[in-house]
Amino acid sequence: MARRKRTQPADLLGPLEAQTMATVWRHPGVSGVDATDLINKKRDVPLSHRTILTVLSRLDAKGYLTHVVDGRTYLYMAVVPEGEFVAWHAERAVKALLERYGDDTTISGLVGAAVTDPAVLERLDDLLDRHRGSAT
Repeated sequence: MARRKRTQPADLLGPLEAQTMATVWRHPGVSGVDATDLINKKRDVPLSHRTILTVLSRLDAKGYLTHVVDGRTYLYMAVVPEGEFVAWHAERAVKALLERYGDDTTISGLVGAAVTDPAVLERLDDLLDRHRGSAT
């Protein structure tokens, strides 16, 4: 059986990393204790404080978070705003899809995903108009 190539850890966020990033984006300067409380409020099975500290440290090491030290407490902040982070990952994902599957398949797939929501199609139409205007 062929082994699948593993995605680099810094390329994508796992579910707990994504939940931790969302917490930091919504609560800049959050401590590990507060992050643990906030994350566990949204979980059926609470996580240990140590687990959350490990995730915060790893996100810091990957360059997604930074921290300042206040006494003996680390306060975590995101390096970039959530919208910028999502846009960067979306751009990388779309470029990878375009390289692998070409324009027609990729664009058709993206538009097909948007068809389920008329508001998204309207937004797509507006974005296309804006890009057409800036291309001329």
